[in-house]
Amino acid sequence: MIYMDNAATTRVTDEGAAAAERCMTKVFGNPESLHGFGLTAEHALNGARKPLATAMGIAEDELFFAPSATVANNTALRGAVANKRRGRIISTAFEHPAVEEVLKDLEKAFEVVRLIPDHGVITADSFRQALSPDTVLVSCMQVNNETGAVTPLKEMAQLLRRSGIDAPFHTDAVQGFLKEDFRYSQIDMATFAGHKVHAPKGIGALYLRKGLRIRPAILGGGQEKNLFSGTHNVPAAVAWAESCKIMQGEKHDVRTRIERINVRLREGILALGGEINSPDGASPYVLNAAFRGTLAENILHYLSQKEIYISTGSACSAKKPSRVMTAVGKGDLSRYSLRFSFSRYNTEEEVPVVLEALSEALNHIRKD
Repeated sequence: MIYMDNAATTRVTDEGAAAAERCMTKVFGNPESLHGFGLTAEHALNGARKPLATAMGIAEDELFFAPSATVANNTALRGAVANKRRGRIISTAFEHPAVEEVLKDLEKAFEVVRLIPDHGVITADSFRQALSPDTVLVSCMQVNNETGAVTPLKEMAQLLRRSGIDAPFHTDAVQGFLKEDFRYSQIDMATFAGHKVHAPKGIGALYLRKGLRIRPAILGGGQEKNLFSGTHNVPAAVAWAESCKIMQGEKHDVRTRIERINVRLREGILALGGEINSPDGASPYVLNAAFRGTLAENILHYLSQKEIYISTGSACSAKKPSRVMTAVGKGDLSRYSLRFSFSRYNTEEEVPVVLEALSEALNHIRKD
């Protein structure tokens, strides 16, 4: 099997899976319980914060575990403007649905300005032009999940600070964490998903800058300082921490290998008559390409029969037209676009196998 759909989800590391199993079978107490067994579970949960917070470049008490990045995004965006009645929210035209759908709802009361990508990327200058005194929130994703476009968060955050506008800066960091170098303490809020970086599904996190208060979206038992009520997923949190330690130690070596995989795959796709949709400077972990005139879904199914797994776009909206491709000015290629996304488990030896299968797929489909 060759798995190149890591932007959708990733394999859990063996170490992470073993840590989760230990929690499920040996340390399975509720961390909210007052007895010693519950305290052991609480220690395991809190111990998971340190490696994650360190990797994020934030303080441990600024990291809040959530059931998913979607829940964290909803909480961050809605909570940040809960005490506002009107104003401007600045975002991008190619956010993940977990942000875009919230913005659509907030648009009932707020003006939402969506920055349009220039040559596939959001520019700091477009952000500067969109800033206005009534801006109440900024939410721009770190790495686009379909094209790999990297947003200049550092420059944008500096522009916001220099403007004197008092608006929190949020990013959906799901595709950037542990892949792109960035200290999230440079902004105010960031959301993360464990299953994108070799942890189990069902665990996410919100970074909330110390001193910034937001209204919780979910009420209940008051876990995570009232931000995310609900029983903690201790096994998933511990697994995430174990995988994070591994990825931190190998981050630069893995990125170098992924860059080589990306380049070789690009060259092969171009040689087969394809087009590259990912912009210059994109994250090497995501490569978007198209074979004009050949439906991406047909290629995907052909490769799947050979146990080669890729995607036609975001796994959360794979059955709908791509807003991302439309936003970057390539809507005409939406039906033909394929997404290859990589992780620590991909190897250079996989590239020629994938390219040969792609060639076979194109010949087979076009012949029919």
